[in-house]
Amino acid sequence: MGKKGSKNSMKLLISSSYFKADGNLDWPNIIKKAIILIAFFIVFFLLLFAFLRPQMQSIALWVTQTLGYMGIFLYAFFVDMFIVPLTVDIIFPFAHNFDTIPFLLMLSLGSSIGGLGGYMIGLSIGHLSFIKMITSGFTKDGEQLLRKYGGWAVVIAGLTPIPFSTVCWMSGMVKVPFVHVALATLSRFPRMVIYYAAVQAGLMIFL
Repeated sequence: MGKKGSKNSMKLLISSSYFKADGNLDWPNIIKKAIILIAFFIVFFLLLFAFLRPQMQSIALWVTQTLGYMGIFLYAFFVDMFIVPLTVDIIFPFAHNFDTIPFLLMLSLGSSIGGLGGYMIGLSIGHLSFIKMITSGFTKDGEQLLRKYGGWAVVIAGLTPIPFSTVCWMSGMVKVPFVHVALATLSRFPRMVIYYAAVQAGLMIFL
């Protein structure tokens, strides 16, 4: 991919809307964003392993011995409960130090419960001005998504690059029923499995 293609890909990932002009979700655009996101992490991890393999191995050992499965859970919980410039995907390079099923279970459970915590934040203090300021960058798309799909908006965000924590906060702010959101956050389980499989497959091909 040339410099121009890479620049266009990042622009698509960061700045373009998730909706068409008629208000429907732009699924081709969302799928492109998902592919770009997975490809970005594969390239990013490959570069880390290529140039910083000893350091990565040391970090992986530290993550395994110090954090363990509870650390994986807590990381996913806080990343998806709060609107922060972090992603649960950054933990995938260290997955080979853990048993796959417990790793994915703790990662998915932490993310799901974190999203539900974000919903409670939006529900309880979403009327405060600083909360509205935090979500302002996604207010238009988020409200459109929730108005059109209700609890399914959380499912869609849980499976796609649409900001999951932000949608969870906003689902509380617009008072989507708790049961709907609780069930919708379970979408993080298949999401983690799919992204984990894609990233691991990409790393296995090149490493």
